[in-house]
Amino acid sequence: MAVYRAAIAFPQDSSLPRDELSINPHFSGDDAQALANALKANLIAHASIAAKPFKIKVYDAEKAPPSYPLATAEQAGTPPTTGVPREITLCLSYYGTWNRPTFRGRLYLPFTFIGGTVSTRPTVGQQNAALSAAAVFKNGLPSSHQWVVWSRKNRTYAPVTNYWVDDEWDIQRSRGLKPTSRVVGTVP
Repeated sequence: MAVYRAAIAFPQDSSLPRDELSINPHFSGDDAQALANALKANLIAHASIAAKPFKIKVYDAEKAPPSYPLATAEQAGTPPTTGVPREITLCLSYYGTWNRPTFRGRLYLPFTFIGGTVSTRPTVGQQNAALSAAAVFKNGLPSSHQWVVWSRKNRTYAPVTNYWVDDEWDIQRSRGLKPTSRVVGTVP
C-alpha cells in the first residue's frame, strides 16, 4: 500500500501560482488517479467549494524531492476575490488512534472553506463549516484508500480516527501577500 500526499491548491484573486492556498492531506491506497478523481468529486460536492477553481496533484509521500505528480485533477474557473487577509484560517486537527505527536496532523483550511465574517472568535457555524471539510477527505474514496496521518520521522502512517476544529482563528503566515508599498517615518 502506497502513501500519497495530495497537494490541493485553491487560487485566490489571480491565476498566478503564488496566489494559490494549499492544503496537503495524506492517504494510503494503490491508485493515485482514482484518488485524485474522488477528491475532485468530493470538492465539487462540498458546498463551500462547488464551482470554485482548484488543482489536485497526488505525489508519492515516501519519495525524496524532486518527486513528480503521479496523478492530477482540476476544476477550472475564475479565482474568487478574497475580502479578508489570506493568512486567516481555521485548523482542522486530527489524529489516528492516539492523540500524541507521531499520530497527529493539521490542515489549515483557507477562508474559502469557512465563509462568513471575521470577528474575535469563529462562530459555531464557521467551526462546523471547517469541520465539514473532513468529508472531502474521508467520504467517497476508492475502496482501498483512506485518509491517514503520515509521520515523516518514523515513515509510518495511521488511519485518521478523530478530528476537530477549535474556536480560535489560526494564522498561516506563508499565505500572505507580498508588500507593494511602504509608509515610512523618522525619529527626530
